[in-house]
Amino acid sequence: MTLLAKKRSYKPYVPDFLTLCERNYAQLRFFLPGAVAAHNAGAGAATINAGATSAGDSKVIQINEYEGYRIKLLELCKFTTTIKIEHVSDTALGWLRPQFEVRLYHDARLAEVVSCQQVRRFKAVYDYPNLEMMQPDEKRQINLLLRDWLMLCQRQGYHNVESLS
Repeated sequence: MTLLAKKRSYKPYVPDFLTLCERNYAQLRFFLPGAVAAHNAGAGAATINAGATSAGDSKVIQINEYEGYRIKLLELCKFTTTIKIEHVSDTALGWLRPQFEVRLYHDARLAEVVSCQQVRRFKAVYDYPNLEMMQPDEKRQINLLLRDWLMLCQRQGYHNVESLS
């Protein structure tokens, strides 16, 4: 007699995901164009200060003389900021270069990946298998990718960010 194990569906654990987004926010603020996120006591939210005043401002984290990562402000609002992180290379083909957009929620102090490699609006849970070939926890996986990238930058000492704008 064979017993078939019933597959348990993935259920996101929200406190774990929020902790991940909080850590990403804390790490990412060191790489923002202009300066770090500073707390604005009057509004109870954070704003980007010291020079980063408009969308389009960008910085580059230079890895070597041929490669780097550009962090560009796409949208700067009172409670949110949207940035694009993209690999800049003289040697790699365009479609091979990683890029993702991250939305920072200053009032909640969270950073969430909203787009990665031209895929937007990730669902919290995907059925598996699916036509898009997404993992059941794709949203969490993409935010873990951001965490890993930020940890790598920190370990390698890429804190000195050069202005391009």
